[in-house]
Amino acid sequence: MSFVDPDKPSAAINVISITETSVTVSWSIGETQRVDTTAVYYRVAGYTDWNEVSATGTERDVTPLQPGTEYEFYVVINSFGKTSYSDNIDATTGMMNYHLMFLVLCLSYRFDYLSTNTSW
Repeated sequence: MSFVDPDKPSAAINVISITETSVTVSWSIGETQRVDTTAVYYRVAGYTDWNEVSATGTERDVTPLQPGTEYEFYVVINSFGKTSYSDNIDATTGMMNYHLMFLVLCLSYRFDYLSTNTSW
């Protein structure tokens, strides 16, 4: 997802990592392009209010996010007084593994039960 305007900086945004509570986005810029400021905007998909986080380099870990939630992201780059916006990209955070959590709790309870009701 990218755009090109000869009078403005250009960028392409990608999702490179997703966890339960974070999404890492990256973007590419021209090798000779001087960037003054960069910001990543994100929101829960379908909502109207955007959140802003400043960025340096060409990637940003956006956190804390809610598990199992779809988010929208875009990047704004300012260079030589010109502003460019990337396309929006969507990503859904991972779900907590509730089955594993349940298993650990059950095993923990079973161990506690055995240790209090068994003479070693």
